[in-house]
Amino acid sequence: MLLFLKNNRHLLAILTVAAHGLIYLLIGGLAGPDAVSVNSAIDDRIPYVSWFVIFYAAWIVIPYISLLYLGLTNRSLYWRTLIIYNAAVMVCNIIFIVYPTHMPRPDIAGDSLFDRLVLFIYSNDRPVNCFPSIHCLTSYLLFVTMNRHRLFSIVPRIAFSAFLWGIIASTVLIKQHALIDVAGGIALAEITYRIVYYVLDKQRKMLVTTQSDTSVSLNG
Repeated sequence: MLLFLKNNRHLLAILTVAAHGLIYLLIGGLAGPDAVSVNSAIDDRIPYVSWFVIFYAAWIVIPYISLLYLGLTNRSLYWRTLIIYNAAVMVCNIIFIVYPTHMPRPDIAGDSLFDRLVLFIYSNDRPVNCFPSIHCLTSYLLFVTMNRHRLFSIVPRIAFSAFLWGIIASTVLIKQHALIDVAGGIALAEITYRIVYYVLDKQRKMLVTTQSDTSVSLNG
């Protein structure tokens, strides 16, 4: 175990995910009555589907498992994905502070296991800090990372993609978020992904060019 930790110290960076979770809770405690409602008439027409809470709750471990897998199999992609995640969530935190939002929640009349799990989430997660949705941001980031880099064969890739989109759908189907939150999370993930890849690829090309020029100079 000690040897594993010594050889994989980079995996400790995954703890930044937990750190952002704590920051999210602290910012949520600051939200007051001036928070803007994100609910719309279209959101009111979307049905409440209690069993989608399975997808919503599963998200809690998905970032850790996914980053752990990347950290053990593709260190370069691991760092890029972690940089994108941290940059995007920091933007979210700034938005939560300057533009606090809240999502009205329905009265849950049912008493099924799924309904009780939804109520448990409601009681432990204030309906604030909605826009953009970090659930959707993270799920979409993992979706594009997996598919653009062809991390798995087609069948498991389709299966995991469906699961990630199930998480995204769950945010509106258990009334934790509105559609605008979903769109915001996806857009922020895509924009951050493109910016980070552009900057890192540009730095890599500059480094290759510099090394090439140095090699030519030494050989000349």
